Amino acid sequence: MPDPRDQVRRRITGDDAALVDHLLGVILAEIPGYQALDALQLDEVRAQIRWNVGRVLDLWATGTALTDADALRFRGVGAVRARDGRPLSVILRSYRVAARAFMGYVADHFGDALTVKDMADLAQVWLEADDRLADALHEGYQAAEAWISTDRDRALSRLVGDLVLGRHAHEGAFVARLRELGVHLPQRFTVVVLHTPASVEAVLPAMSEPVMHAVIDGTGVVVAAQADAKALRLVLHRRSARCCVLADIGANEAPRWYRLAKACLDRAPADRPVLDRGDAEVIALLAGRTDADPDRAASTVLAPITTGHDHLLETLDALFEAGTAEEVAARLGVHPQTVRYRLRRITAMTGRDPRRPWDLFVLQCARLATR
Repeated sequence: MPDPRDQVRRRITGDDAALVDHLLGVILAEIPGYQALDALQLDEVRAQIRWNVGRVLDLWATGTALTDADALRFRGVGAVRARDGRPLSVILRSYRVAARAFMGYVADHFGDALTVKDMADLAQVWLEADDRLADALHEGYQAAEAWISTDRDRALSRLVGDLVLGRHAHEGAFVARLRELGVHLPQRFTVVVLHTPASVEAVLPAMSEPVMHAVIDGTGVVVAAQADAKALRLVLHRRSARCCVLADIGANEAPRWYRLAKACLDRAPADRPVLDRGDAEVIALLAGRTDADPDRAASTVLAPITTGHDHLLETLDALFEAGTAEEVAARLGVHPQTVRYRLRRITAMTGRDPRRPWDLFVLQCARLATR
C-alpha cells in the first residue's frame, strides 16, 4: 500500500510553485521588512523556502534527521545575511511565520489523506529542524558580525572595491552592507578616482563624511557624500597629482563611471588636475565605447548654459570658429569686452575655461554632440 506521507511529499515537491508563492505572500504580509526587498532578493527568499519545504518533507517521509551538512549550509546563510545587513530577528521570525503557513497549507490541501499523527509528526519535524537550523543561522550571523566589527577598515575598503568593480548583484546589497557597517551614505554620492594611490590620504580632508577609501589596481578610490573641488585642486596641485571627480552617482552606476574615470586619467592632458563626469563622457565618445552617449555627454558638460543662455552658446560657437575675443566680437557684432565677460560666465557656470585647450576641446565636443 502506498505510503501517504511519501505521496504527499511527491505531490508537493513535484509542483511546489503555488506553495512557495503562498508562503512568500504570508511572509510579505506579516513582516514589513521583507516588503523592501528587491526582485533578486525575493528570488533568494523563494529558493530558501523551496529548500526548507523539500528538506522537511524528506525528513518527515523518511524518518531521518538533519545532517551536519544541513547545519553548515545554514551557518553560511547566516553569515551572508549578516553581511547583507538583514536583521537576524526578522530572519528568524520569517521561519516561524512560514512554519505556521506551511502547516495550514498542508492541512487544507492534504488533510483528508493524512492522519492526526501524520500532521503531528510533520509539525514536530519542522520544529526540530527549525530549532537546529536557527542555531546554525545564529552562529554564522554572529561570526560574520564579529569579523565585520573587528576589521571594519578592511571591510570598508572591500566595500569600496566591490562597489566600483561591480561585485554587488544589486543596489540593495550595497545599501545593506553600508547599514551593517554603520555608514550613512546618501543614495547619490561622490567617487573620486586618483591617478596615484599615494594621494588618497591627502585628499580626505576635502571629502565630506562619511568617507571610505581603497587602492584598486594601482588606483586610489575615495567614496564620500560630497567633494570640495576647490580644496581638491589645491591639494593635488601641491603634489602634481590628478583625479577624476564623479559626483551625484548611484551604486548601480559606479562601475561604469569608475572605468570611464580611469580611461580619462590615462588620456586627458595633465593641465587639468581635477577632471569630472563631463571629461569622462567625452573620452567615452572619443574612444568609441559602446556605452557612450552623445546626448548625455552634451548634457553633462553644457547643462548649466543650455537653458536661457543662448548668447553664451552663440559665443562658444563663434569661438570654435574664430579663436580670439576680438575675432569673436567681430563675428557677433559686439564689443570684445562683452565676449571676455561671456567667457568668464561660461567658466563660472560650467567649470571649464575656454582659454585652456583641453577645456575648449571638451566644450566643443559636447556642443557638436548636440547637433
